[in-house]
Amino acid sequence: MRFRDVVRADLRANTGRSRLLGTLPAFIFHPGFATIFLHRVALAFVGTPLDKLGALIWAWNTRRSGCHLHLESLIGPGLYLPHPVAVVIGQGVRVGTGVTIYQSVTAGRSHRDDYPVIGDGATLYPGAIVFGAITIGAAARVGAGAVVFADVPAGATVAGNPARIVGAAATR
Repeated sequence: MRFRDVVRADLRANTGRSRLLGTLPAFIFHPGFATIFLHRVALAFVGTPLDKLGALIWAWNTRRSGCHLHLESLIGPGLYLPHPVAVVIGQGVRVGTGVTIYQSVTAGRSHRDDYPVIGDGATLYPGAIVFGAITIGAAARVGAGAVVFADVPAGATVAGNPARIVGAAATR
């Protein structure tokens, strides 16, 4: 996907609008959009002659937002950050399209270099911790404060420490 298409998806997820002319007001009035936008800009510079500028933008963004989105994580378009404070997305984490992540969520590795995969349309509520070589299925929901270290099926809802399935997707 091209940069502008990814930004447009992020803009739509965070503001409900998709015209790129709305980028500046969204940047000013929607902290979640500003955070993911600056991450995308920094990422665009990494691996180019402007690599140091990318690292500087990333560091400034991390300090200004309190949101640590590692430059080596893979974050799909349409990330919605309603409250982008204390969110940590580790180095090898893969985040799908249209994911919602609330404040104080941590996604990262366990004791080895194994990172979680967060499926398309998943929602991670405040304080959730997701770690290790696990998959959070598409449209799954991870409850507030849940500690997840096992796979979560698509459409399921998990809660608790350790997280347990408390709701499943409706069958058709």
